[in-house]
Amino acid sequence: MKYLLMIYDNADSRELFAGEQGAGLMAEMDALFAELKESGELVGSDALADPSSTTVVRAPDPAAPVVTDGPLAEAKEHFGGYLVVDVASQDRAVEIAARFPSTRFTPMEVRPILGDAGEEM
Repeated sequence: MKYLLMIYDNADSRELFAGEQGAGLMAEMDALFAELKESGELVGSDALADPSSTTVVRAPDPAAPVVTDGPLAEAKEHFGGYLVVDVASQDRAVEIAARFPSTRFTPMEVRPILGDAGEEM
């Protein structure tokens, strides 16, 4: 079953990963990624650029979309990256999320991915 693990960030957590503590946190993350690749559970992962580079598009009329700069909502935390994992159960997806270093500072959402027919993959 595939799950999207959504990583949330804030200015403080990004600073932690970039600061003195960051090397240790990145080493933990690299070890977890290596384990997930080895087990075949990691489907993909990417970090996202700072929310200030976000563009929001609304198209009630597709011929004249409304485009605005900045994130969808003002918030302390923002969507900062993701992992897609293919695991045996939601419990395993939660276990992976709990081991991700950033969850000590910010939350991570675990959400099943639906297939084309709307069923969980």
